[in-house]
Amino acid sequence: MVRGTAPPPDEGGSGTAVEQVAPLEPWSRTAIPSFPDFRPLAATDQPRVRSALARSPGEISDLTFACLWVWRRTLPVSIAALDGGLALVIDSGRWPVFAAPPLGAGDPAASAERLLRWMRKTYGPAAALRLVPAPLARELERRGWRVEAHRAAADYVYRTADLIGLSGRRYAAKRNWIRRCLAAHDCRYERMAGPVTAECAAFFEEWCRMRADDAGFELRAEADAVRETFAAWDALGLRGGAVRVDGAIRAFAVGEPLSTSMAVQHFEKADPAVPGLYQVVNRWFLREEFAGFEWINREEDLGDPGLRRAKLSYHPARMVEKYVVDGGDAG
Repeated sequence: MVRGTAPPPDEGGSGTAVEQVAPLEPWSRTAIPSFPDFRPLAATDQPRVRSALARSPGEISDLTFACLWVWRRTLPVSIAALDGGLALVIDSGRWPVFAAPPLGAGDPAASAERLLRWMRKTYGPAAALRLVPAPLARELERRGWRVEAHRAAADYVYRTADLIGLSGRRYAAKRNWIRRCLAAHDCRYERMAGPVTAECAAFFEEWCRMRADDAGFELRAEADAVRETFAAWDALGLRGGAVRVDGAIRAFAVGEPLSTSMAVQHFEKADPAVPGLYQVVNRWFLREEFAGFEWINREEDLGDPGLRRAKLSYHPARMVEKYVVDGGDAG
């Protein structure tokens, strides 16, 4: 999903800012209409979406219920039942409408073709499937659809053990920042729950005020998503951790399991006035919450040069490509 600007490569994290927003009322309807009828994603859809995702295991960071839910202000999601699975259409009004690959369908390629043809008929030739994993993209290309990798959307995947251990010369700068931070401050890790969650939300508002001068669209969008995350914290099944610095919460991170071997880190924020704190929260969060996962997905860079440098500085083991599928001879 949309990400903010980055600090320098050895100061980790991602950016955002801005105004308060009123909570959205979740839809109370529980029935999901049959394709091609759609309705907005509802809080009550979580079990169905999680079940469909479990039948379509993958490594794409955007495709979790929590991610779809918290970003719905910027990327409104509509849902329909399709071929035993689910279809998700995203129409923000800012970009051409697109659909995610069908989730949980018995024949993903056939369902994708059905969805694509309807999208093009309904929304025009600019409509497409996005967030398409490589195996499905290859099959659709074989069937005549136009397929293109979207580098700016590719997820960075790291060995979790590498980011916890930070061993070797390539991570020397990270270790130095951590030593500097811990020598200057009393830092303690706390799991995000109860009062700690509320403290993290309050720190985030302070963090937004620090970044008010950077309040472009992407930063405002991420700020909305972080606020939605805190508003629905108890319902979304996320994992979070915070770092208390000299008695006050000054950093936090949020993520969730993506598969049995991979977790995804959605958000990470730290006080820029505490040098090395980004490195501390990143390392401690993974050590305490996701040490049992082989891989950690730290999402995409959206083509932002600063964010790309920051992500590359942690030496990804591989990338998870996301493909755009549209038109071509089959369209």
